[in-house]
Amino acid sequence: MNYPLLFKPLRIRKLDIPNRTVMPPMSTQLGTPEGLVSDAQIAFYKARADGGTGMIIVEFCSVELASGQSEPNQLTLESSLHLPGHKTLVNAIKTAGSVACLQLQHGGAAAKRNLLSTGTAIGPCDIRSRKDPNKLVCKGMSHAEIEAMIDNFGRSAELGIKAGYQAVELHGAHGYLLTQFMSPRSNKREDVWGGNEAGRLEFPRRVIHRVRQAIGNRPLIYRLSADEFCDGGLSIKDMERICPMLVDAGIDALHVSTGVGPESFDKVLDPMSAPDGWRLPYSRRIREVCHVPIITVGQIRHPDTAEQALRDGDADLIALGRTLLADPEWSNKAKAGNADAIIPCTSCNYCVANGFAENSIRCANNPVTGRELASNIPQLLAPCRAMVVGSGPAGINAALSLSAAGADTSLLEAQDKLGGGLIVSAAPPFKDKLERYRQYLIRQLQASKVNIELQAQINEQEIVARKPDIVVFATGSRSRPQTFAGLNARNSCDAFDLLNSLASHSLPKPETGPILVLGGGETGCETCEALIERGYKVILSSRSPARQLARSAEMIYRGDLLKRLLSNPELELICNSELSRVNEGIAYLQMDKELITRPIAYCILAQGRDREHQLYDALSSSAFNNNIECALIGDARQMGRIGDAVAEAHQLVRQFVNHRNNNIVSPVIPA
Repeated sequence: MNYPLLFKPLRIRKLDIPNRTVMPPMSTQLGTPEGLVSDAQIAFYKARADGGTGMIIVEFCSVELASGQSEPNQLTLESSLHLPGHKTLVNAIKTAGSVACLQLQHGGAAAKRNLLSTGTAIGPCDIRSRKDPNKLVCKGMSHAEIEAMIDNFGRSAELGIKAGYQAVELHGAHGYLLTQFMSPRSNKREDVWGGNEAGRLEFPRRVIHRVRQAIGNRPLIYRLSADEFCDGGLSIKDMERICPMLVDAGIDALHVSTGVGPESFDKVLDPMSAPDGWRLPYSRRIREVCHVPIITVGQIRHPDTAEQALRDGDADLIALGRTLLADPEWSNKAKAGNADAIIPCTSCNYCVANGFAENSIRCANNPVTGRELASNIPQLLAPCRAMVVGSGPAGINAALSLSAAGADTSLLEAQDKLGGGLIVSAAPPFKDKLERYRQYLIRQLQASKVNIELQAQINEQEIVARKPDIVVFATGSRSRPQTFAGLNARNSCDAFDLLNSLASHSLPKPETGPILVLGGGETGCETCEALIERGYKVILSSRSPARQLARSAEMIYRGDLLKRLLSNPELELICNSELSRVNEGIAYLQMDKELITRPIAYCILAQGRDREHQLYDALSSSAFNNNIECALIGDARQMGRIGDAVAEAHQLVRQFVNHRNNNIVSPVIPA
């Protein structure tokens, strides 16, 4: 068997988990505004259960939405009105062979006040607004309110068992109510519910006892942050002392995460720079002091990493969060020895960005995630010839989908290698996970029937001569003509072109002087870091103030990037500035009313790019006469993220196939 430890069953109490893979709870925002389970949610979880996941911990379920709702459309289990949807969900998970686990949660002070019918959050202590000290944003709970909340957890657990859940997890991580009582960072009470460590543990301990009464001999899991990574918060040393107390209180397994929001979001939701399996030392330390099964989570992308973690004794179960958003079939593919076919998670946090924007769950690399009910692409009912121009993420995904639907598909790429904009995106430091995705796409192409043409230069007439039924233009973007006095092809280049061939680009040697980068957007900042890594001193000139650097980047990645970049002594940042001219190796920068100068050896322009759609324009204007359907996708249509391009490609092919099939008149078959 491939990965014998990963696919070895595990028993917790009397519950058998078929293998060591776990889907951790992740907010999907697929539920209803009333907290009910939706059909889209059921389809989402069913796909992960069908994919062979051993246990699925359903996303956090509030024990009281009115005072604790943490996301739009968050699930709840407060009365029998909520049971039917949960029963259907549990049945879908169990029928597929997975274990269904319910997670119970209350947001406490971290609840979203705009969603609360009470208008004010509740927690261990009063919290006043930083902007208006007279305004109370969180009310400290009374003794009676705490007792009622303990009963809320018990009531929801009882309903969960009625719904058919086989285990229950308590969300005691990431800064929600249970964490708030446990952590000295947030619990400043001096009564029985605080004052010292025993007092701070009283609320979690009482909740554990009450839920145990509700669920009987079924497994009870506790999710925790092994280190909060913030001033005054719980450390790993604290948790090594506390976790055995949780086990003594009645916990059967511990689910080890890290961080607390918003102070250490990057330790809750890992940025792209986080190394594979970086939390394993934390789960191992908890495992060494607690003799119950330990679930580890975070940056475990490949089955080899998971198997090694089990072999080394770092954990007993492996939670695959964003990994399962990217590929719900992860477990089945690993078990079949087909790990190279797993859609890789790149830690780009496209999923997280959608959540912060209060949108339903999405994945950059898997356009079906969150759309399981309406995403299938049917087979074409008649022969079809398709051409795709451009091999970035939009182009490759369009070509693969067209070919899978039965079209005779050709993929044309002007360069001598596949990937398009992905090559550039993967070039900066700490973005090598994007190269994994590019290599995955190349493997998928090689295993498909797509005809690949590299270094392809094609015009409108040649396309028409091939007689395609559809041409998809995924031609990306092109450099903007620069107009700065003194810059030319010898002393400057476009940042995109530099990153596209970073290893072979003919830059001057570092000792010749600093390099000026124009543009404080995401690409400009990444270019600076790439140059510094190669030994250059860099001057970054940004038209915007420092607070707007890389402003289009995903929030967690942006924070991580700027923390590294702005603390690097090899960078000089000049904000609110504009290049006036370059003359004899001197850059003249206009900064407000002052003209400043800096000696430079080279200049890189990162001030945006233009959409490349000229060939599409030429062909589409005559396409009707040639019966060729033309489509423009990805950056060629609108500059955006990888996830936008991938989703657009999938949707285009789905619409094209459905439209083409609907226009075919089925022959009448004689009786």
